[in-house]
Amino acid sequence: MLDNKEKWDAAWRSEKQDISFNELESLFDPERWHVGVITKDELLEVSLWPIKHNAHPFGSNFTNDIHFNGLTNTLIIAQAGHLWDYTHYNQAVDIMTHSRFEKWFPVYTNFKEAALRAGIGVRARNSLIYNYRFGFDVHFTAIAFIDNIVDIPEGRRHNKKLWNRCIDCDDCMNACPVGAIRNKEDPMWLNSMDCDRMIGFGIPERPDIPSIKTFWHKNLYPEIPQEEIDKVVDYPSLYKLLGTDSGSFPWGRNGYDFDGQVIRDKNGDAVNVPFCRECTSQPRCSKWNGLFPYERVQGKVKDIIAREVAPSASKGET
Repeated sequence: MLDNKEKWDAAWRSEKQDISFNELESLFDPERWHVGVITKDELLEVSLWPIKHNAHPFGSNFTNDIHFNGLTNTLIIAQAGHLWDYTHYNQAVDIMTHSRFEKWFPVYTNFKEAALRAGIGVRARNSLIYNYRFGFDVHFTAIAFIDNIVDIPEGRRHNKKLWNRCIDCDDCMNACPVGAIRNKEDPMWLNSMDCDRMIGFGIPERPDIPSIKTFWHKNLYPEIPQEEIDKVVDYPSLYKLLGTDSGSFPWGRNGYDFDGQVIRDKNGDAVNVPFCRECTSQPRCSKWNGLFPYERVQGKVKDIIAREVAPSASKGET
């Protein structure tokens, strides 16, 4: 892994080798991972595409802060999972560390746009990427290579259209409790501030929908009265309650810790933090007739298994 400037410079001065995409793909268990690839030009495209944040604790930041001479062919990797558990970054790095490859490094960029260009997903009305293998229950990461990736799949395509299941369907827009999916004329638009506020703090009108605040209160600060917690609707009100300006929910209490990616309990195990998933709850989508290969969505979806899903739903329609 290229984890410092000296290694980076030496790798770029060395002769470039051809490495096989098929071999790289074989490193990742297809039951848990879906691997695509983008070219240098495509990495440049997605790196110039705006996202919510530039800063990230993991990998080189190619988003609006591009080392143009360092653009490389890059694996775009999807991992199955719907929990707030971003250990997939480290898992991908661990797989590469134990491989024969050396001149690689993790990349942080616009994963949504990268997945589209890699041909492993299509954008849905809710602005999220529907991965052809795992649906919405997926996390993305990326690994870049200084060597040249060859045998790139010829059949991959950049699907620029809206997922055909979403055409003439507004179910997710209507289901969103804060109306974050606002612009029907531009289906890729999501008001991320309203969405993040719902995920973080919830809203009094929908106490049934979980939020980070709900988890945080129950497990870290249960002594705070519920009526005081109900007044916390954003970070300023959170800081006022705690008499601090920590910049986020303060963790590191009752055995829970947060490293910027993953919340862990006292045993060091990654912990699921339930939060709003109304826009990805497919039984709210009339075209699925209540069928979708989710294990469970906060009790709203029960006993749904793959064999119950209509054949067209399991083939990754585009």
